[in-house]
Amino acid sequence: MKKIINFLIVAVTFSTIIVSCTKDDEGINGDANQATANASYLSLNNRILAAFVINQSTLPNVAAGLLPVNGTYNKLRKQLTYDTISAANKATIYNVGDTITLLTYVRGDDSAIAKRSLSYKFFGVPTLYPGGRPADNWVKPISNPQVSFIQSAEDSVRNFAPRSIDVLNTVNFSAITVNNTFPLEVTKVATEKLSGINYNTYLVKLNYIIPIALSTKLVSINFSVSAATLRNDVGNVNWNYAFRVR
Repeated sequence: MKKIINFLIVAVTFSTIIVSCTKDDEGINGDANQATANASYLSLNNRILAAFVINQSTLPNVAAGLLPVNGTYNKLRKQLTYDTISAANKATIYNVGDTITLLTYVRGDDSAIAKRSLSYKFFGVPTLYPGGRPADNWVKPISNPQVSFIQSAEDSVRNFAPRSIDVLNTVNFSAITVNNTFPLEVTKVATEKLSGINYNTYLVKLNYIIPIALSTKLVSINFSVSAATLRNDVGNVNWNYAFRVR
């Protein structure tokens, strides 16, 4: 009898442990998730994405008519092309005073969006970081095998922050909010809710008038969504050797 009682005690204890360890798939606390998203001590890295719009397929879920017609924006050198001989891959040539339309988008949770700003940096061919690691340099002083300036640039689409001495012109906006005042247009084009956290996608269009500071320069564009551009942050992206100014 004693053995039976001991067996029952063990069985009940074991079943209690199993029940207590069972995952509650329904217990999603939206308020707790939002509190976590708002926590000031969390890093903003990888909570927000900034990118250039390449064509209509870049944002396939955006309603028809919200994106401009292909060919009216980002008329720049084709990205991710090591062939610079082909005319199609050469940097587009503009004049001082021309207006070019730059189309980008930003996606992130409400808290991260609220903490970020918009920054466009127009910079020349990067100079070397003195004493920096080869990985920090766009144009690598030593590489094996040797690579061209163009290939080095293409490898730095995401993880490169231009040096201040290389920046020719900067356009900053203090917040990511809906706006239709020239030269900046910001439109909220998508909203979704994941596990109690709101995510929004903003289409950002800058009508950029080329200043004299860019005259005779081969220009790259850095688009970022933070006051201090962060390397290895998905909120930092470059269009390398985008255009040339006469």
